[in-house]
Amino acid sequence: MKSKLSIIGEPSGGESCCSSGVSMNVQEHDYAVEPQSFQGRAAVITLGCAKNQVDSEVMLGVLKNSGYEIVTDVSTADVAIINTCGFLESAIKESIDCILDVAEYKQSGRLRKLIVAGCLVERYKGDIKAELPEVDEFLAIDDVLKVSEAAAGTLRNTLDSAARPYFLYDDNMPRYLASKRHTAYVKISEGCNRPCTFCIIPKIRGGMRSRTLESVVREVVSLGEQGVREVNLVAQDLTSYGTDLKGPNLAKLLQSLDASKAVDWVRILYSYPIGIDEELLDTIAASSHVCKYLDLPLQHSSEAVLKEMKRPLGRYSPRKVTEFIKSRHPSIHMRTTFIVGFPGETEADVADLEQFILEGHFSSVGIFTYSPEPGTPSHDMTGQVAEEEKKARRERLMLAQQSVVEKRLHSYVGTQLRVLVEGEHEETELLLTGRAEFQAPDVDGIVILNDSDCDLATVQPGDFVQVEITEVAGYDLVGKVKSAERTQSIELHEHI
Repeated sequence: MKSKLSIIGEPSGGESCCSSGVSMNVQEHDYAVEPQSFQGRAAVITLGCAKNQVDSEVMLGVLKNSGYEIVTDVSTADVAIINTCGFLESAIKESIDCILDVAEYKQSGRLRKLIVAGCLVERYKGDIKAELPEVDEFLAIDDVLKVSEAAAGTLRNTLDSAARPYFLYDDNMPRYLASKRHTAYVKISEGCNRPCTFCIIPKIRGGMRSRTLESVVREVVSLGEQGVREVNLVAQDLTSYGTDLKGPNLAKLLQSLDASKAVDWVRILYSYPIGIDEELLDTIAASSHVCKYLDLPLQHSSEAVLKEMKRPLGRYSPRKVTEFIKSRHPSIHMRTTFIVGFPGETEADVADLEQFILEGHFSSVGIFTYSPEPGTPSHDMTGQVAEEEKKARRERLMLAQQSVVEKRLHSYVGTQLRVLVEGEHEETELLLTGRAEFQAPDVDGIVILNDSDCDLATVQPGDFVQVEITEVAGYDLVGKVKSAERTQSIELHEHI
């Protein structure tokens, strides 16, 4: 731990991951508090995945309820909270670089307290206090609700290296959305029981534990009442939802959410192959408000590699489960991720994965190079692949996917799609962007809106529009707005 933190904590020399403050992941909302309850200004920076974002939004709720004004520029904050990722070495480096960057505001700004939370703390909680003296307080995963105590300096030291995480948020906890006002993530379970040899998450996040169906539905209904149009369900292992409670499963949850009509789109992310069955697929296909979309990380196609990864084989192997989904309901769009360069991976294994990609099953594919993480079984496996070779294999597979995506996207030209408007294009205010049903936020392509039969000035983020697709731009579609379903006035998200 000591040598790793010391090396990774060295300045990277490039632009700071936190140089733009928290504007990268907290939207400009009215976070002011009553003067009589004002405790100071707090900024929350979220690193890592959407599941981390949910935890950050709970901390935002706790802080605001405790009298802190939430600001979107860390240089103006009295208290800064960094919710870290500790999944991969690259994420650890980003987290520590960010911590050191923000710590400088103690000298150059008004910052008086720096708090670090999240997976980095959980992974290294036995040593992290000594290694990062710049940090005033550390919050383990179970301490999310104690963030105001940490900000006030009244938190007792709770870092127990032997403790197993147990925290699970629910709809009764305060939460303020840091995302765009029309879309939100909802975490339906925490932790994971799967044995994947490359993954440190079970050690960081603990065993699988599900929220009740009623709690999830209440939260989604509350979000819908506040103007959210799209909810993305997240978990470490979404398809195991409910198995620990021996209660309603994921299909039953989706049926309840669909019946509630609380939001227009419910999307499921981070699905594990085991749990993909007839009931789940039939529910997705039959539901009016559940996206015909499956995010299904398969990790590889070669059975030799999958065996070493301890990933599902047999009826749940990538080829079998993919064919099952396509044959049962071909209208369901599949997204997946693969790991390349796993120990012992051969040229034949890479060729097998390349062929699997070229078969064109997936609307979107993410490809990552293998990272040997200390504490995981694969870290000490023989046959480790050189970094340059991993990168070359990734480029090869990305080229294969690029050809598939280009063909798939061109099939939409001349058709009309229902699109959720996101807002102005990041490069110009003259264009709007949106997403179709098969495009999840942040990980898939977008629809660029460059023309309209109606006044684009009347189209607002959160509106649904009918778009005629006119061309393809890389991984994105370009289209003309033909009509708007309705314009909705979206109020500020408040207590959930």
